Amino acid sequence: MITATIKIRYAGDWVDQIGAYDVTGIGVASTFRDHRFVGITALDAIADEFTEIVQTIRENEYVDSVQVLEAYEDDGRVRATLSTQCDYPSITPMQMMRLEGFLPIGYSEYRNGFEFLEILAEDGADVSRVVDVLEYDTVEVVRVISGFRRGIGFSLLEWQELTETVTDEELEMCSTVLDSGYADIPREVGLDELASESGIAKSTASRRLRNAEQKIIPVITKYLEIFS
Repeated sequence: MITATIKIRYAGDWVDQIGAYDVTGIGVASTFRDHRFVGITALDAIADEFTEIVQTIRENEYVDSVQVLEAYEDDGRVRATLSTQCDYPSITPMQMMRLEGFLPIGYSEYRNGFEFLEILAEDGADVSRVVDVLEYDTVEVVRVISGFRRGIGFSLLEWQELTETVTDEELEMCSTVLDSGYADIPREVGLDELASESGIAKSTASRRLRNAEQKIIPVITKYLEIFS
């Protein structure tokens, strides 16, 4: 078995249209029936363009509705989760591959107006058949890997457990550590200044920071060792 990454442009689709912006996306979940598409998409866009990007999606001829489920800005970029409902004149590339018996794996990725799909195939001939089946404006095989290897991702259950374990006070302390320069090398402030900025006693600041480290560091270290 081999895996192949397929690059597709579905002309006129909203993914095609937002290719003009500084944005990437991941198709987190979707369903499709009778040309009716409902999907959840995670976007990472430059902050100055985010509103225009959402408007571009909303005004697409195939899109019935767009809802921003969540969005936050960090370091000049917006990370957002969108819900979209569309009526397409033809079935989507992902649905086409499933109907033809191919096995997509992982998430759809959106970059530069293209949709990138990874599939599991028997051999090179099977990959060539995918290209023949997908009758869209651009269909191109951009990568083939011999042998199937499942990518290891962060456990959602483990992430949920971590977020539930770290208290609001400990999370606020971590944010203050980063913002104040306490974590810099060399440190810009000491524990006394950190506590003063947080409006708490030095011993309380030390305890919250230590508790957060004991909860967060083992989880992060575990995945660093897996991915290294």
